[in-house]
Formats: sequence, C-alpha cells, structure tokens
Amino acid sequence: MSTTAVATGEGGAGPATAGKWRVNWPFTLLEAVLWAWSILVCVPFWQHDPNYSYGWVVPFLMFFFLWRRLGAQSREFWTACAAEEQGVRRLSPWLIAIPGILLFPLEVYREEYHQSGIVLWGINIAKVVFSVAGAWWLGGWRLVGLTLFPLLFFLTAVPWPARIAQPLQQNLMFGVAAVVTESMLWAGIPVKAEGAVLYLTNGSVGIAEACSGIRSLQSGLMVSLAVGELLWLGRGRRAVLVAVAILLALVSNFARTFALCWIVEHDGTEAMNRAHDTVGNVAMYSLYALIFVAGKILARGVKDIWPTRTAGTWRERIDTLRWDRVPDFRPLLVTTVAMFLTVHAWYQVLRIRANPQTEPQFTVARETAGVEEEEFEDLVARQLGADEGQRVVRKVAEAPLGQVSAYHLFWKPSPMSRLALQHRPDICMPGCGWRQVGDVTPA
Repeated sequence: MSTTAVATGEGGAGPATAGKWRVNWPFTLLEAVLWAWSILVCVPFWQHDPNYSYGWVVPFLMFFFLWRRLGAQSREFWTACAAEEQGVRRLSPWLIAIPGILLFPLEVYREEYHQSGIVLWGINIAKVVFSVAGAWWLGGWRLVGLTLFPLLFFLTAVPWPARIAQPLQQNLMFGVAAVVTESMLWAGIPVKAEGAVLYLTNGSVGIAEACSGIRSLQSGLMVSLAVGELLWLGRGRRAVLVAVAILLALVSNFARTFALCWIVEHDGTEAMNRAHDTVGNVAMYSLYALIFVAGKILARGVKDIWPTRTAGTWRERIDTLRWDRVPDFRPLLVTTVAMFLTVHAWYQVLRIRANPQTEPQFTVARETAGVEEEEFEDLVARQLGADEGQRVVRKVAEAPLGQVSAYHLFWKPSPMSRLALQHRPDICMPGCGWRQVGDVTPA
C-alpha cells in the first residue's frame, strides 16, 4: 500500500503521492512501448508513400502541444486534478493483462497484411484510448479534457484505410479532370478528357493518384488542426479553419493541374516535365501559408498560452498527480513485451527457413535484336516501391506505334513489398481512360 502526503501551496491543498511516479515505472514504460509501436507501424508509410510524408512531424507536434498545454496550467488546476474523486474500484492486474494477449493476433495480422489501414487504425486508436485512460487515472476528467486534442491529433498521421482512400482518390482524379477541362475550354484552349488524362494540342497531362489532390487534402487537414491549436483558437473557429483548409486544398490542386496543362499547351510536354515538381511544391507550400494566414485572421482577439513556472517545477506537478490510483501494469507490460518478441522472433525464423529470393530471376537480354533499354522513370519506382526496375522497348512492326514497351520490376523481400499490391486494375486503369465492364475478380 502507498502512503499519501499532503502538498500545500498558494493554490490550496490536495492529496499527492510524492515520488510515486518512480514506483509506477511499469505504467510509464508501457506508455513508451505502446507509443513506439504506434509510431513504428506508421513509419514505412511516411517513408515510402508521398501522401503521408508529412507524418514525420506529427509526433513532435503532438508532444509539443502536450508540453504547452500542461505547462500553462496553474497550481489550482493540478490541485483540483489530484482532489477529483473517481469512485471506480481498482482493477485486477491479471484482468488488465488480457489486452496484451489480444495484441498477439493483431500484430500477426499486421505482419501478414502490412498495408492494412484497418489494422493500423486499430493499433493507434487502442494506444490513444490507453493514454486517455492514463490521464483519467492520474488527474480525472480535467486532465483528460486537457490532453485529449493532442492525443487525437496523432491520428492525422495514420494512413487511411484503402476502402476510404482509394474511392476518394478516384473521385478527386475525375473531378479535377472535369473542372480543368471546363476551365481550359472557357479559356479557349481545346482539350479532351479520357478518364483522368487530358489531351491537349501539344501533349497530354495524366492525373495520377499522387496528383489527385489527396495529398493536399490530408496534409492540409493536419496543418489546419495544428494551426488551430498553435494559435489557441476556439472550437467554432477551428471548425471554420478546417473547412477553409479543405476548400483551399481543392483549389490548390486545381491551380496546379491547370498550370501544368497551360505549360503543355504553350511549351510542350518536355517543359511540363521540367516544371512538374516546381509547380507542385509551389502549390503545396502556398497551401500551408494560406492556411496559416487564415488562422491568423481567425485568431484576432484570442489570447495565446505558453508554459509558466507559477505552478512549480515539472517534478512537483507530476508528483501532485494521483499515481496511487494507477493500476498495477506489470503483468500487462510483461505480456506485451513477450508478445512482440514472440511474433517477431517467429517471423525471423520463417524468413531464414524460407531463404527468400533477393535477386531478380531474369534480366532483359540487351543483345536481342530490336530491344532497347530506356531510362526508368523515378516517379514510377517511387510509386511502386520497387527495389530494381527496367524499362525496355521492342520494335514490332505489327504494333500500333511500331513498338511495345514493358516494365520489369523486382521487389526484395520486405514488409513494404506488399504495398505494391495496392495497384489494382480497377483502380489504376480507369485513370488512363479505360472503362470497367463487369465485376473485378481476384486471380
């Protein structure tokens, strides 16, 4: 049993357990382990998927927002958190350990289906719920209300499930193509749209998944929420800022596509390829700047908050919290760590026993008559995540253009290799003007 001391200060008195945070190290360590898990399962997407490259900054912003909110509270706030009664019976440590066992099949499923957004959301929502419960044990509903937004903010970096992201991408691709086509025609520029490809006099512009506007929409949503928190806007103003950010994201992507079409029409495809990344970067960073400007306009008359030392040092504030109300998490910590070690040790054994292929099974014979190797486009390699790739062209008189192009790709064994399975004919081919007839059948 723990002993309870009384901490007295200018803001009044309240129960506190001095140094109890050192005794409850399993809870603190479990928080660290679960946050590391939540972040690590998202890192491959932040690293390989351009739509989620902004995810690297989200954990830092989350911890910054937590530090700022907690540091700005008065001594009365911490005393009130410690004095709040919960009226809930202390849970059995072995009953709490059951979720650690349930994490075993979840981690196995994630290892098998690395690209599953549903699994990633399950992991991260579970982590947020655990942190919210920890805040409730330590400081009651006052501490929960204070930490809820920063904890939920992390979810902006979690990849969307494919059933949501892919239909939205397709609708954005076709929507942008339709709006740009109408705008070009109003400007007196002849253009024809087939799917998500716009054909102009001097070339064509294809609106791929990365150019659909989904990246602007997702990152713009994150930036609007971050700006609203940074400027300490009220709930109503934050909702207005989010709506403005969505509108600006759509307009930004339209302006980007229109500019590329304009360049193709006046200077040709080569000029468009040279300007592609520059136009995209200008549109993206202009979007972020406009969201910040909109936030500053909405922040007029709003008083900002920053950490102060009026409530004592961080150690004194932490000791004020009710660490004696935190359950014993030693069984759950041991179960969780054992689960991680067991799953990954087993898969490592399987990889060694399987002796996976690490080199391409064949290469294109360059000496074959009529076969030429062309430069492999970096954009294609990044989108597909292939480790190696070749693009070859063979002269064939019977072909419509007198030649046949082919890609030869190879993925080294890794969890990220499975990301390439997202590229399905019913998702990719309509963007090139094809029309789907009948249902898609897996083979």
